Amino acid sequence: MKSHLVTAVLSAATTLGVIQVVPPRVEKLDQLEVRRLVVRDELVVSDTGEGWESGYEQQMIARGIVARGGGAGRSGLWVRGRLILSEVDDPFDARFHSVNTDGTIHRAPGHISWNCWLDGAWRQMAILQGEGLEFSEVSPEAWSGVNHPGRLRFQTFRPQHPEPLTDAVLGQGKLSLGGGGYGGGGLPYPAEVLELWGGQLAVHELVTPAPPVVTHDDGSGPHQYALVAIGPQGQRSAPSPAVPSPGLAALRWDSTPGADAYLVLRDGAVIAGPLRLEGARKEWTDGSE
Repeated sequence: MKSHLVTAVLSAATTLGVIQVVPPRVEKLDQLEVRRLVVRDELVVSDTGEGWESGYEQQMIARGIVARGGGAGRSGLWVRGRLILSEVDDPFDARFHSVNTDGTIHRAPGHISWNCWLDGAWRQMAILQGEGLEFSEVSPEAWSGVNHPGRLRFQTFRPQHPEPLTDAVLGQGKLSLGGGGYGGGGLPYPAEVLELWGGQLAVHELVTPAPPVVTHDDGSGPHQYALVAIGPQGQRSAPSPAVPSPGLAALRWDSTPGADAYLVLRDGAVIAGPLRLEGARKEWTDGSE
């Protein structure tokens, strides 16, 4: 009887040991449908099953999507690739919410920054920050559900300076623009519609574009090609010098400073445009439209 009891105990212990040592088997499902999913620690969407791209664990470059919960300093969403927001019958709407733990107004609820990996950390190069007006401008008592004024601050890091400098402050229909921030609080807030600090206003006329380059043609007969630059308010430059082509041509030209679009002239007549083409170098083929 005693031996049978010992055997039973050993069998149970062995079984328990196996259960504790052998990891649980992970079920692989083609599709999982639930009404509510609660993830207390981490959610990973990855073709390899790894949260971070191999070799970029320190930079926390996600392989796909990594979502973490757990409060301040812990929670976050990391996305590798495009972040695409889509909606049907509703406008695009992205919001940044922030609140102090004591329930008071958080005057700078967030920012968007563009960063580079340098000296073992992500370093900001340019910042777009949303912020509320100073309480000296609108007292805390005056803030309400129908009165919560704010503005945008544009900041960049400049050479030989460790802190971001405010390049522009925009809000309340007014703009401060210029240099400011070395050892101070940035640009003064504007009192007029446009205020320039530490500089002057320079107006540049829309210049005549350089003539296009004929890269190839179909040899169907001689033509002359020229360009006209169009500014953002619709003003037009004088036509560029014309270039000859033995036939209908494929053209290439570089961007003209201040130009928003271009007209293409063939033998003195407009045949295309306004053309809004991406990139610093433009390419267009006669007959492609």
